[in-house]
Amino acid sequence: MSTATIRLCTAAVAASAALALVLTGCGDSKPAAAPATPAPGSSAPAGPAGPAASSGKSTVSVDGAALTGTFDTTCAKQGDVLALALTDNANGAYGTLAVAATVTGTGTVQAVGITGSKGGSSGLPYAVGFGKGQPGGLAQSTKSGNTFHVTGEGVGAPDMTNPTAGPKTSKFDITFACSTIVGG
Repeated sequence: MSTATIRLCTAAVAASAALALVLTGCGDSKPAAAPATPAPGSSAPAGPAGPAASSGKSTVSVDGAALTGTFDTTCAKQGDVLALALTDNANGAYGTLAVAATVTGTGTVQAVGITGSKGGSSGLPYAVGFGKGQPGGLAQSTKSGNTFHVTGEGVGAPDMTNPTAGPKTSKFDITFACSTIVGG
C-alpha cells in the first residue's frame, strides 16, 4: 500500500469526523417549542411555512449490515454546499459513531465519512471514507423533501494483520432525515 493512499484515507476520515463534530454543535436534539395558541376570538397571524417534515428516520448500512444507533441528525447549508451529519456518542459497537457527507446543490457528493472510535479490524477505530476525485470509490445522492439518501463505495482502513493487502472497499447506504436545515 502506498503512503499516499494511507494519507488520503486518514485525511478523508479525519475531515469527515471533524465535520460531524462541528455540526453536532449546531444541532439541537430538543423538540421545537409549540407555537402559542391565539386568544379566543382572535386569529393567528399568517407566517412563513415551516421546514418540510422529514420522511422517516436516519439510517446507515455498510456492506449491507445496518449500523444501529440512536442518531442525532444535523443538516446545515452554506452557499451551495449541504453538510449532513449523524452522531451517536454512546454507540455500543462503535463507541463515538459519526457519519457525515457533503453534497452540492446539484446533488454531487463531495465527501462521505463513517467513523467510530472502536469497532474496526484488529482493534483499530472503524473508518470508511469517500472523497470526490480520489481513487477507490464513488457516491451519488437523491433528495426527497428534507431527506437525503447517499449511496456508494468508499475506502476503509486497511487490515493491519495484512498491510500488504491494501485498503478495503465498502459499500455504504445512508439516509439523512433532516427535520430542519440550518441556513437552508
